[in-house]
Amino acid sequence: MDTLWLGYDGLALPFTEISAILLYQPALNQRIQRAYGAVPQGVQAVIVTSSGDYLPARWNADQLRQRWAMWRNEA
Repeated sequence: MDTLWLGYDGLALPFTEISAILLYQPALNQRIQRAYGAVPQGVQAVIVTSSGDYLPARWNADQLRQRWAMWRNEA
């Protein structure tokens, strides 16, 4: 699998596009809104893309980091 589903309908991201995984903080809302159009309910983490977008994720940051690390070890 080369993409990571972020927990929202239609929101998946290729692993190669991930630059960082951050804990969600309300201070990131403006950046999420610019990239995604809204801040959906249940955001637990924020994915920073290689192009500088901030996308919401429903999964917690530790789970996402583990999946990202597994992909990097397999790649």
